[in-house]
Amino acid sequence: MHFLVFDYLVKTNRPYSANDISSQLHNQVTAAAAKKILNDLADDGKISRKNNNKQQIFYPVQAEIEVPNVEEAEEEEESIKAMEERLATLKDENKALSSRLNALNNALTDDQMRERIAKLTLETEQNDQRLKQLRAGEVISPQEKKKIDSEHAAMLKHWATRKRIFKTISDTIAEGYPKKIKDLFDEIGIETDED
Repeated sequence: MHFLVFDYLVKTNRPYSANDISSQLHNQVTAAAAKKILNDLADDGKISRKNNNKQQIFYPVQAEIEVPNVEEAEEEEESIKAMEERLATLKDENKALSSRLNALNNALTDDQMRERIAKLTLETEQNDQRLKQLRAGEVISPQEKKKIDSEHAAMLKHWATRKRIFKTISDTIAEGYPKKIKDLFDEIGIETDED
């Protein structure tokens, strides 16, 4: 456990309390055990300890950390810039490939295309047949004519019933209305068959 805590502290190179170390290591080490290990490492001189009010802060000994020279720092900066450019390029490529993948996933499969082509071919043939009938003067079949006539008769019956109901209501209103009923209809925006 000593090595785990020490290694984490050196790798991160920042100050931590015992509780921070415990939580950063996802409770592999309890807070109490972390405090004991950190105090032992500080007593051995492997890390530094600073008391901050009631809390102790532990951090790696800074004298043992290698500080890069200017040339190494510049090389690192150039390396970082090259990696950032490469990362941007890879992100763009990833975006393009993801877009292409999404398009391919949304495209129809071969079987779906065959099925769609068959369906559209059938519809085209039916429309061509209908067009031929219309051009030949066969506008509607006898069955369609019969169906249309029966629907028309039913609608006409509904219309007559509603007209009769409206006439009864309008006559009742006209008895008590001081003007002509036509003036009332104009005023409220009602159009009749006579208009």
